[in-house]
Amino acid sequence: MSSFAKFLRFYSDREPVVVASCALGAVAIVLPLVVVPYDGPKIPESIRKSRGYLEKTD
Repeated sequence: MSSFAKFLRFYSDREPVVVASCALGAVAIVLPLVVVPYDGPKIPESIRKSRGYLEKTD
């Protein structure tokens, strides 16, 4: 039997509230690791000057 199956059998024998809270905790820990990083707001070119952005000078 695989270790994952043993893990599922071990936790499925527990109280449902404990299983649900462990699942919720696992999601809370793992979710920030899989969410795509935030790049910041997408500011249209038409309002960049009013937001304090400087024009590129080459």
